[in-house]
Order: sequence, then structure tokens, then C-alpha cells
Amino acid sequence: MKAKLWIAGYIFILALMLGGIGKTVYDVDPFFHYHKPNTDQYFYTLDNQRSQNNGICKNFDYDALISGTSMTENFSTTEMDQIFGTNSIKVSYSGASYKEINDSIELALAYNPSLKTVVRGLDMKKFFDASDFMVTNLGKFPTYLYDENPFNDVQYLFNRDILFERTYEMIKATDTWGFEPGITSFDDYSNWQKDWVFGINAVAKEGVNTVITGEEKHLTDEEKSGIYDNIYQNVGSIAEKNKDVTFYYFFTPYSALWWEEQLETGNIYRQIEAEQYVIEILLQYENIKLFSFNMRTDITTNINNYRDTTHYGEWVNSLILKWMHSGNYQLTADNYIPYLEDELQFYCSFDYESLNEQEDYEDDYYAATLVNQ
Repeated sequence: MKAKLWIAGYIFILALMLGGIGKTVYDVDPFFHYHKPNTDQYFYTLDNQRSQNNGICKNFDYDALISGTSMTENFSTTEMDQIFGTNSIKVSYSGASYKEINDSIELALAYNPSLKTVVRGLDMKKFFDASDFMVTNLGKFPTYLYDENPFNDVQYLFNRDILFERTYEMIKATDTWGFEPGITSFDDYSNWQKDWVFGINAVAKEGVNTVITGEEKHLTDEEKSGIYDNIYQNVGSIAEKNKDVTFYYFFTPYSALWWEEQLETGNIYRQIEAEQYVIEILLQYENIKLFSFNMRTDITTNINNYRDTTHYGEWVNSLILKWMHSGNYQLTADNYIPYLEDELQFYCSFDYESLNEQEDYEDDYYAATLVNQ
């Protein structure tokens, strides 16, 4: 009898402890799984895209959304709101596939009927991804934060890392001198600008020496079928299902050095043929506004705008918002063929080795002042 009472008491105490832990994580809710952040009491650090973005989409107030890969991480929602007259959030997914980004936007639309404007970058490297491809080299994806199953929330409520490294640290911080509650701004969230060096000496340390090594490649029917599946499922169909939402899509403007890689390997023809097919698919949707800035060659050929062959500085993100709002460089049924012809001609004939003559600016932001807006 005493043993039974001891066991019952132990279970009761354990239940109280677990209940207290679960309630504490629920109340603080560092990943916004249950409610908006309590910014009057705690400071919330935004630094975990795959764990926090869904909670942001579910529980924040907004009518516009910016998403994409790391090419979109330097966008400023302050600028977005000033230019578009919106109240926006930024939920980028570094390295993500088209499917991962699309799934997130679909959830945001399901959560929030006020969402009417979506800005999304389309990485041209990902045209050829399988329609169901998900990135697997960035750690285990926290699916329990994205579904509606309350039972697997135990992985959140009773997660040691979330309890001690997030919740406890947030509570402890409230007792420090000078503490101010709040949250990381969306301008700063995921922004990597200050962590990198830009310019030709950073991007092409060994110099540029163009050597054609690959045979000329062209798009196959099998690849075309795969592209259709990827683009329709993960880019186009969401516009088809949400005709009252305007989707601003843009091809992320890679540097000339990325185009040199395509030329050297013989892939440039296949890449632009794929681009043409993607354009033709997306132009069918009236609520998709599709843009390309690849022919802003004053940007793409100035490597001071880039940290590597693809990632551009935040001043380019600022220009992209302005251009999209004003309709500059929008692709239409009337102009996309001449655009593609110009793109192919330019990047096939450009003197890439002339980039060796560029000098790195002491201040990376100096490149922003040279861009003809």
C-alpha cells in the first residue's frame, strides 16, 4: 500500500513539474507557436528561420510577405512598407527549395486572409529541382511546428534546448540591468550584409580566366517536364488558388561570374531555355508580376555588388523593391523574347577577364552610390 502511495505521489509531482515546464514554454513561446510575442515582458531574438517562420506567419499581424532563399534575407520590411504601403513580414529560408518556400507561403495564406501581397525571389539555379525536393543538409526540419497535431507539441513544450537555451535565458534576461523587452526587427532578421566582404578579390581570389570546357547543352524534353512540375506545383498553382493576392516574383540577379560558369560548362543555352520555359508558364497568371534584373549589367558586372558569384548586397534588394513597385523590368508577353535574346547575346560575348581589372572598394556600400537607379 505504501509503495502504491509513493508511486502515485511521484507521478503527481512529476506531472506538476512537467505541467509547470510546459506552461512556462507556452507562456514565453520563443517560436510563436501558440501566440504573438509578449514584447512587453521579454525580448525575442529572431535567428532561427525554420523554427520561427511558421509562428511568425501564424500569429503576427501583416498584409504582405517577403520570402525566398538567402537572396531575400537582406530585404528591409521598413522599405517594403514605405514603398508598397503595406505592413509586411520577412520569412526567408536560407538554401530552401521552391517547395519549402511555397509550402510556407501557402500556410501563411491559410492563416491570414489579410495577406494580399507576396514578394518572392526565384533562384534560377533551382529551376531543375524535383517538385518535391526538400533540403536535408540543414538539420532536422521541425515538422511539429508546422502541423495541426497537438500531440506532437511535446517536442516543443518539453524540448531541453528550447527550455534552457531559449525560454530560461529569456526569463533570466528580464532581471538584468538595463533590460528592454522587444523583438529583433524584420530589417535585421537574417540580414547577413555586415558579415561578408564584397568585390572581385573576395569572389575570384585566383582571378578570372575564361576557358570553355564543356560542350553546348540544351534543354531536354525530360528536363522540361520536370521544370513544369516544379514551377506549376511550387510557384504557379498558389497564384491560381489565390486570385485576390498579387505575387511579385523576380529572378534573383546573379553576378557575371555565375554566368561565366554557365558559359564555360556549356550550360548557358540550357539555362536560358529553362528560363524561357519558366517565364512562359508564369505569364499565364494574371496575378503574377514577373521581373528580371539580369540585364541591369551595371550591377551584375560590378563584382563590388557581390559577396560571391550569386549573393548581392542589400542595396540591390532596395532597388528591387523600387523597380517592382514601379513596374520596371517586368517581363510581359511582348518583351520576354527580346529580353532573352539580349541576355544570351550579352553573357555569351562579355569579356569576363576584364573583371580582373576591377578594384575592391574600401567601403562596400560605395557600390550602392554608383548604381544608376
